[in-house]
Amino acid sequence: MAGPECLPFKTVEDVLEFKPENYQLFAATETLVKRIPTARDVPKTILCHDMRGGYLQDRFVQGCSDADSYRFYHWQYIDAFIYFSHNLVTVPPPGWTNTAHRHGVQMMGTLITEWDDGKKRCHQIIESEESYMMFADKLVEITKHYGMDGWLVNIENVVQADRVQRMCDFVTYLTKRLHDVIPGSQVIWYDSVINTGGLRWQDELNEKNSMFFDVCDGIFLNYNWNDDTLRRSKELANSSGRAMDVYVGVDVFGRGCLGGGGFNTIEALTAIRQHNMSAAIFAMGWVYETQGEADFLQNENRFWRLLHHLLPVRVLASSYLPFSTSFCQGFGQKYYSQGLEVSPSSWHNLGLQELQPSLTDAQFEGMTPSTSSMTLDTETALLGGSCLKLIANPVPKDGSPVIYRLFCMEFEIKEPAVISYTYKCEEVGLDIFLQCEVSCGGESKKLFFKGDNSEKTSKSSDSSAVVFNSTPAATFLNSYALLKKCLVTTENDKWTTRYYRVDPRNTGEFTLTSVSVGLFHPSAPTQQTEVQTVHLGQIQIIPESCLETEVTVSDTMVLKNDEDDGTKTLTWKCSNMSAVKYFNIYTTQPSLQLLGHSNCSTFVMSNSQSGTTGEGAVVIQPVLKLGFALPVSCCSRVEL
Repeated sequence: MAGPECLPFKTVEDVLEFKPENYQLFAATETLVKRIPTARDVPKTILCHDMRGGYLQDRFVQGCSDADSYRFYHWQYIDAFIYFSHNLVTVPPPGWTNTAHRHGVQMMGTLITEWDDGKKRCHQIIESEESYMMFADKLVEITKHYGMDGWLVNIENVVQADRVQRMCDFVTYLTKRLHDVIPGSQVIWYDSVINTGGLRWQDELNEKNSMFFDVCDGIFLNYNWNDDTLRRSKELANSSGRAMDVYVGVDVFGRGCLGGGGFNTIEALTAIRQHNMSAAIFAMGWVYETQGEADFLQNENRFWRLLHHLLPVRVLASSYLPFSTSFCQGFGQKYYSQGLEVSPSSWHNLGLQELQPSLTDAQFEGMTPSTSSMTLDTETALLGGSCLKLIANPVPKDGSPVIYRLFCMEFEIKEPAVISYTYKCEEVGLDIFLQCEVSCGGESKKLFFKGDNSEKTSKSSDSSAVVFNSTPAATFLNSYALLKKCLVTTENDKWTTRYYRVDPRNTGEFTLTSVSVGLFHPSAPTQQTEVQTVHLGQIQIIPESCLETEVTVSDTMVLKNDEDDGTKTLTWKCSNMSAVKYFNIYTTQPSLQLLGHSNCSTFVMSNSQSGTTGEGAVVIQPVLKLGFALPVSCCSRVEL
């Protein structure tokens, strides 16, 4: 799978020689989706990635075959993600940027100079006004091309005293140019160099480093702080109305940090939040690096569950519409489409990660039944490599539901919308429903989306609830040409989809504020197993106007046939890239076979893949943001 690699810029010359046309494959395709803005007094959270030096399997822009590669999926808790390495200019691979943007999270790179070589490069950058402006202009150009949202500036070497002001001028110029070109972008200064040019970590915002804070968007404090330094930092930041722009560093490896890091990171974060201050969590890859890859999912969920009450969940805005997720985390032991196995091979590609739930298992703490849970399942999927497995032990026999809260949002529904959910349930007598909380005319109420086979949705005394019955799939699909074209009724490993149409002309316009699913027994069973499970494959909320989307792929061609390494570079044109999540690339020889995926309109076939295709054709299949792929029979192809 492998293929093209996204790599850092190691020298000043590399940066100055940057030309976008030489880095087309490394540009992110997802724009930053907007969330509901938080109040000015709500602390922010940044994650700074430091994963074994960076650029591991994630550097392969078309993905890799190692399904156990590192991934991150708790986006609901953070505001920005910094991709970090110890190279001069660290640019995030596009898979990271695409999935961060899909979740409404800013993606930033790192400019770092350190040690003797770094000192030389640092002074090369700020040798003159002309030199730092040229370098900053190139950083802005790189930011725009790669689809990023800003930079962490980490100068960890002594700066000559007569160049300190020039360093400050560089940060000033970079910040202003970045704001002009990319509104909402940010530059964050790391607490290292002080106003004399000395390398003196302050662990606070003070008069020695405030000159840099004053000209950029924030400061990332070093990790050896205490209550007094936090109090002083907040007081100084408050004097300019910027208390939330001080990000207090937390090292998950615990180096000099309160609590010692690891699963006790909660101690440091609690101390920070007691001052109502923002945080920068560094090296969260500790879980993957030290606790073992085999138990990563369990340990990663444990790590974030310990912190969740200190991390306000960010709320999705209407810009997320059309809304669709299959819960895939960007990896799998197999690849599925419409519930059918398309490829038996393992894979990993962060660019294919779907929107992850706003809420986790933490919602069940202290509740009954305490053994209810929801977890990722890679044994089956509707689209991608995994689905969500809902577990109850047991579901009450009296008709009371077990509710799994999934998403927090503020979706304004002003036109008819299609709402659907796809599930797999093999438990006799068990049923599932979708529960949406809405605000309508200043009042809150619930909408229940249930199946036809149940007499009631669940035991409820809510007289304001509105119940919707599903429409038979075949009848529903016939009402929409795009759905009929793409979602043909085929045997798909026992997945069931329920479809509904909600019309604000009947319900009144409303704001959708949360989405949950419930498990219940429509009638009290005489017998039931202890543990009951349902697989949730997809949830969709699609304004009807979006179902008129047209996407065509044309002008598919072999742009480059490299005889030296045997690769072939395919390109194509897409009529509506904003409607496409990614592309599947197939060969028709000896039969239809998945070669890989691409988030852009280019795919590089390896030597082995080129040999496999022989004289057959390659097919380009768009996977739409609506949550399904166009039929292969309708897709563009090129003969090799």
